[in-house]
Parts: sequence; structure tokens; C-alpha cells
Amino acid sequence: MTSSTATSWWRLIRFVAREDGQTYFGQPLDDTLDVGVAYANASPLIKANVLYAHPLSGPAPLSGVIKTVSTLLPPLLPSEVPTIRALGANFVQPGQNAFDAIKKRPTIPILFYKPLSTLSGPGRDIVLPKCAEGESDYEVELVVVLGQTIKDATPEECMKAILGYTLSNDVSARVRMFAVPQWGLGKSFDGWLPIGPCLVSASNARGIQNPDSVHLTTKLNNRVMQDGNTSEMLWKTAETLAELSKGTTLEQGSLVSMGTPPGEGFKRNPKVWLKDGDTVQLWGSGGLGSLINGVRNEGKGDKVPVFKAKL
Repeated sequence: MTSSTATSWWRLIRFVAREDGQTYFGQPLDDTLDVGVAYANASPLIKANVLYAHPLSGPAPLSGVIKTVSTLLPPLLPSEVPTIRALGANFVQPGQNAFDAIKKRPTIPILFYKPLSTLSGPGRDIVLPKCAEGESDYEVELVVVLGQTIKDATPEECMKAILGYTLSNDVSARVRMFAVPQWGLGKSFDGWLPIGPCLVSASNARGIQNPDSVHLTTKLNNRVMQDGNTSEMLWKTAETLAELSKGTTLEQGSLVSMGTPPGEGFKRNPKVWLKDGDTVQLWGSGGLGSLINGVRNEGKGDKVPVFKAKL
């Protein structure tokens, strides 16, 4: 179910324009273009129809003014996001019967918070601190972006409050994460939640109408590591938001990252960890496209903020 007022745009990017060095929101002109891949390869040029308003400010028409992408930015900046909530262990696992897994799911979602300093975007390096080398893992996730503030909301009200969807990589240091019952310190390093590249509308007819049917994949150095669908989530989108809103204000601009499908590195034999020089490519259907980030150890190239990974 979608909002009663549809957005004029169906997918947006945030970018610095080549023409004037200013920052804009805009809808890519090529509806079929994977913006993340084009940006990583520096080809073809990404052109966008500018939106002269912030998407959180309400419906606004596309201007018809065309600008060219110089630097691709995350759809939302830390200053615009009140809270980042994320779900853990929210997918049916290999060998499990989906019906039984959902029946035996936790009585409430497994939830943790990530600090705003984890937010990053397309083309930015995932930096591995020394204390996280040899244990860092990838996680592709669908992210809900709230366009309205809700509290004690019904599932229907929750769906109407969604502005749109994007991708995240919930990078996790597994040894640190599982050393204690609370996972936060294993997931809280700077830049460990890249989001983007696109914000796909929840209300526009061309956007994502059903967040519980989105295909998600991860490629590590072009090798497929995760290949799943949000239909396999234990807690679906509407019921998750309704549960999280009980007695709790979920503010406009808040992010809810919905958990990751199977295939994480720590569950493999042998284990697969992110390492210096890697390239991680996440992909989502419905216009989400590819979120691509390089990986490097802390102290290597710290003065170079943007990494573009050739694919």
C-alpha cells in the first residue's frame, strides 16, 4: 500500500554536478541505467533531471533542468537521519522450511542501532580499523526510509509513512560482534553503513510497490556471495515498522535496515573476510541498482576520500 500523495520522481540520486559544483537531488534520465555501475566505471555519463527540493520536504515537481554527475553522494546525510535501526537474523536460512522458520521466529524483531557516523555512500572506501582486520564481513540489506513520523502505528499506517527504499551494507566485525550479547561495537565503526546509490519511491507507480519482494545480491571481487529475496524475511516490512513504533516515535528521515539474506562470509567454510583491496558490489531490484565500495586497511590512503572501483 502506498501513500495517498505520490512523488513526482520514482528514483532519486544525490550528487555534485559537473556544471557548477553544487549539490542536487535528481532523477536519472536513463531509466535502465545502473547508476552505481556507471559511476564506478566513470562511464557512461550520468545525467539527472533536478529536483529543487529535499525529498523529505514533501512532493515537488521535477524541474526539467538537466545536470551531470561529478560525485555521487548517499541519498541522505547523517545530519538528516535521526536514527538508524537495523534488524538481525531476519532471513530464512539454508535448509530451513520457510513456514517453520517464520513460526519459530523471535516474538519481536532482533534490533540494534548503528551510530550516524557509520553512514557512508557510493564509491567510498570501507575502512578496516586494525582491531577489525581479519574478521570484517559484508551484508546486503534493504533500507526503509521514513517520510513521516509515526508512533503506535498500524501496519497500514506504517506503509503510508514510507518515503522510499535504498540499499545498505551493514559491515560487521564478527569476532568483536559475538564477543558479547550486544552486537553494537562490532557494527559501529566509521563508514560501516554505506547506503545508496538510489532512493526508490514507495508511492510512485514506477517505484517499489512491495518491499517484501526485492531481489538482493552481493558480489565480492565479482564473485557472487549472497543471492536472496526479501520475501524470505522472517519479519516483513509493515509488521516490523508497526512493532518498532509501539510506544516509540519513529521520526521522519529514520532508516530501518531490514536484515541480510544468507551467504555472509562468517558462515562460509573457509570463512571469507573483507580485506585490503577488495571491491564489494551490492545490488537490488526495482531500480535500486548497485552500491559499490572499495575496502582498505586503516592508514592506507586516508587522505583520499573517494574510491572508484572498476568492474
